[in-house]
Amino acid sequence: MSATVNLSQLQKDHGDFIERVYKMSGQDVRKCYQCGKCSAGCAVHNCHGMDVSPNRIMRMVQLGMEEEVLKTKTIWVCVVCSTCTARCPRDIDIGRVMDALRIMAKERNMMQYAKNATDFHQTFVNNIATFGRMYEALFAVALTLKTGFIFNIVDIAPATLLKGNLPFFPASMKNSRQVKEIMENIKRMEGEQ
Repeated sequence: MSATVNLSQLQKDHGDFIERVYKMSGQDVRKCYQCGKCSAGCAVHNCHGMDVSPNRIMRMVQLGMEEEVLKTKTIWVCVVCSTCTARCPRDIDIGRVMDALRIMAKERNMMQYAKNATDFHQTFVNNIATFGRMYEALFAVALTLKTGFIFNIVDIAPATLLKGNLPFFPASMKNSRQVKEIMENIKRMEGEQ
Protein backbone atom coordinates (compact mmCIF):
# COMPACT_ATOMS: atom_id res chain seq x y z
CA MET A 1 0.00 0.00 0.00
CA SER A 2 2.76 2.48 0.89
CA ALA A 3 4.48 1.74 -2.44
CA THR A 4 1.32 2.91 -4.24
CA VAL A 5 1.29 6.13 -2.21
CA ASN A 6 4.96 6.74 -3.00
CA LEU A 7 4.36 6.08 -6.68
CA SER A 8 1.42 8.47 -6.66
CA GLN A 9 3.52 11.15 -4.94
CA LEU A 10 6.36 10.55 -7.38
CA GLN A 11 4.02 11.05 -10.34
CA LYS A 12 2.66 14.23 -8.77
CA ASP A 13 6.15 15.65 -8.11
CA HIS A 14 7.25 14.58 -11.58
CA GLY A 15 4.33 16.42 -13.19
CA ASP A 16 4.91 19.52 -11.06
CA PHE A 17 8.54 19.76 -12.20
CA ILE A 18 7.66 19.34 -15.88
CA GLU A 19 4.92 21.95 -15.50
CA ARG A 20 7.31 24.45 -13.85
CA VAL A 21 9.86 23.92 -16.62
CA TYR A 22 7.08 24.40 -19.19
CA LYS A 23 5.86 27.63 -17.54
CA MET A 24 9.36 29.09 -17.33
CA SER A 25 10.60 28.04 -20.77
CA GLY A 26 7.43 27.75 -22.83
CA GLN A 27 8.75 24.39 -24.03
CA ASP A 28 6.97 21.05 -23.64
CA VAL A 29 9.78 18.60 -22.88
CA ARG A 30 7.28 15.72 -23.02
CA LYS A 31 7.50 16.00 -26.84
CA CYS A 32 11.15 14.86 -26.79
CA TYR A 33 11.52 11.27 -27.99
CA GLN A 34 15.26 10.99 -27.41
CA CYS A 35 16.52 10.95 -30.98
CA GLY A 36 19.83 12.44 -29.80
CA LYS A 37 20.18 15.00 -32.60
CA CYS A 38 20.63 17.79 -30.04
CA SER A 39 23.57 16.02 -28.44
CA ALA A 40 25.12 14.98 -31.75
CA GLY A 41 25.22 18.60 -32.91
CA CYS A 42 26.24 20.19 -29.61
CA ALA A 43 29.75 21.63 -29.87
CA VAL A 44 30.13 21.98 -26.10
CA HIS A 45 29.04 18.38 -25.44
CA ASN A 46 31.28 17.09 -28.21
CA CYS A 47 34.36 18.79 -26.75
CA HIS A 48 33.67 17.20 -23.35
CA GLY A 49 32.38 20.35 -21.67
CA MET A 50 29.20 18.75 -20.37
CA ASP A 51 28.77 16.04 -17.77
CA VAL A 52 25.33 15.03 -19.12
CA SER A 53 24.31 15.24 -22.78
CA PRO A 54 21.47 17.61 -23.78
CA ASN A 55 19.11 14.75 -24.67
CA ARG A 56 19.76 13.16 -21.26
CA ILE A 57 18.93 16.49 -19.61
CA MET A 58 15.61 16.44 -21.45
CA ARG A 59 14.99 12.87 -20.31
CA MET A 60 15.86 13.73 -16.70
CA VAL A 61 13.30 16.54 -16.83
CA GLN A 62 10.74 14.12 -18.28
CA LEU A 63 11.43 11.74 -15.39
CA GLY A 64 11.10 14.51 -12.81
CA MET A 65 14.72 14.25 -11.66
CA GLU A 66 14.79 17.84 -10.44
CA GLU A 67 17.62 17.56 -7.90
CA GLU A 68 19.87 15.66 -10.29
CA VAL A 69 19.22 18.01 -13.23
CA LEU A 70 19.84 21.16 -11.23
CA LYS A 71 23.16 19.79 -9.98
CA THR A 72 24.56 19.13 -13.46
CA LYS A 73 27.41 21.04 -15.02
CA THR A 74 25.60 20.87 -18.37
CA ILE A 75 22.96 23.49 -17.59
CA TRP A 76 25.72 25.99 -16.81
CA VAL A 77 28.06 25.30 -19.73
CA CYS A 78 25.36 25.37 -22.41
CA VAL A 79 26.12 28.45 -24.52
CA VAL A 80 22.57 28.62 -25.95
CA CYS A 81 23.92 28.63 -29.51
CA SER A 82 20.63 27.08 -30.69
CA THR A 83 22.25 24.33 -32.73
CA CYS A 84 20.22 21.81 -30.75
CA THR A 85 17.04 23.77 -31.38
CA ALA A 86 17.71 23.91 -35.12
CA ARG A 87 18.28 20.15 -35.20
CA CYS A 88 15.29 19.16 -33.04
CA PRO A 89 12.62 17.36 -35.09
CA ARG A 90 10.08 18.15 -32.35
CA ASP A 91 10.80 21.94 -32.45
CA ILE A 92 11.83 22.11 -28.79
CA ASP A 93 13.98 25.12 -27.93
CA ILE A 94 16.41 23.30 -25.65
CA GLY A 95 18.32 26.51 -24.93
CA ARG A 96 15.19 27.98 -23.33
CA VAL A 97 14.85 24.81 -21.23
CA MET A 98 18.48 25.21 -20.12
CA ASP A 99 17.79 28.84 -19.20
CA ALA A 100 14.79 27.79 -17.11
CA LEU A 101 16.85 25.13 -15.35
CA ARG A 102 19.60 27.68 -14.58
CA ILE A 103 17.00 30.02 -13.07
CA MET A 104 15.62 27.17 -10.95
CA ALA A 105 19.11 26.19 -9.82
CA LYS A 106 19.89 29.79 -8.90
CA GLU A 107 16.64 30.09 -6.93
CA ARG A 108 17.64 26.99 -4.96
CA ASN A 109 21.28 28.12 -4.63
CA MET A 110 22.52 25.05 -6.52
CA MET A 111 25.25 26.84 -8.43
CA GLN A 112 28.44 24.86 -7.98
CA TYR A 113 29.35 25.19 -11.68
CA ALA A 114 28.00 28.71 -12.20
CA LYS A 115 31.33 30.53 -11.76
CA ASN A 116 33.06 28.64 -14.55
CA ALA A 117 30.04 29.18 -16.78
CA THR A 118 30.02 32.90 -16.01
CA ASP A 119 33.73 33.08 -16.84
CA PHE A 120 33.09 31.27 -20.11
CA HIS A 121 30.19 33.50 -21.13
CA GLN A 122 31.95 36.74 -20.19
CA THR A 123 35.10 35.74 -22.07
CA PHE A 124 32.98 34.76 -25.08
CA VAL A 125 31.11 38.09 -25.11
CA ASN A 126 34.33 40.09 -24.66
CA ASN A 127 35.87 38.23 -27.59
CA ILE A 128 32.92 39.06 -29.85
CA ALA A 129 32.90 42.68 -28.65
CA THR A 130 36.61 43.06 -29.40
CA PHE A 131 36.82 41.37 -32.80
CA GLY A 132 33.25 41.54 -34.08
CA ARG A 133 33.30 37.75 -34.36
CA MET A 134 34.77 34.77 -32.55
CA TYR A 135 38.58 34.62 -32.51
CA GLU A 136 39.02 31.12 -31.14
CA ALA A 137 42.74 31.20 -30.35
CA LEU A 138 42.52 34.27 -28.13
CA PHE A 139 39.29 32.98 -26.60
CA ALA A 140 40.98 29.71 -25.61
CA VAL A 141 43.98 31.51 -24.13
CA ALA A 142 41.86 34.12 -22.29
CA LEU A 143 39.55 31.46 -20.84
CA THR A 144 42.51 29.34 -19.79
CA LEU A 145 44.10 32.31 -18.02
CA LYS A 146 40.81 33.30 -16.37
CA THR A 147 39.92 29.83 -15.10
CA GLY A 148 43.40 28.49 -14.48
CA PHE A 149 42.66 25.28 -16.35
CA ILE A 150 45.91 25.31 -18.31
CA PHE A 151 45.79 21.58 -18.98
CA ASN A 152 42.61 21.94 -21.02
CA ILE A 153 44.35 24.00 -23.68
CA VAL A 154 47.59 21.99 -23.48
CA ASP A 155 45.66 18.80 -24.23
CA ILE A 156 43.66 20.00 -27.23
CA ALA A 157 45.64 22.89 -28.76
CA PRO A 158 48.30 20.88 -30.68
CA ALA A 159 45.78 18.65 -32.46
CA THR A 160 43.50 21.59 -33.17
CA LEU A 161 46.36 23.63 -34.62
CA LEU A 162 47.57 20.72 -36.77
CA LYS A 163 44.08 20.27 -38.22
CA GLY A 164 43.94 23.98 -39.06
CA ASN A 165 40.88 24.54 -36.89
CA LEU A 166 42.47 27.22 -34.72
CA PRO A 167 43.85 30.11 -36.78
CA PHE A 168 46.63 32.20 -35.24
CA PHE A 169 45.05 35.46 -36.40
CA PRO A 170 41.40 36.48 -36.45
CA ALA A 171 39.71 36.22 -39.82
CA SER A 172 38.52 39.48 -41.28
CA MET A 173 34.83 40.10 -41.51
CA LYS A 174 33.09 42.63 -43.71
CA ASN A 175 30.69 43.97 -41.07
CA SER A 176 32.73 43.48 -37.90
CA ARG A 177 32.42 47.18 -36.99
CA GLN A 178 28.63 46.85 -36.90
CA VAL A 179 28.88 43.90 -34.50
CA LYS A 180 31.21 45.93 -32.28
CA GLU A 181 28.72 48.82 -32.29
CA ILE A 182 25.91 46.46 -31.28
CA MET A 183 28.01 45.17 -28.40
CA GLU A 184 28.86 48.72 -27.31
CA ASN A 185 25.16 49.67 -27.37
CA ILE A 186 24.30 46.63 -25.26
CA LYS A 187 26.92 47.59 -22.65
CA ARG A 188 25.64 51.17 -22.64
CA MET A 189 22.02 50.03 -22.22
CA GLU A 190 22.98 47.63 -19.41
CA GLY A 191 24.79 50.48 -17.67
CA GLU A 192 21.66 52.64 -17.78
CA GLN A 193 19.54 50.06 -15.96
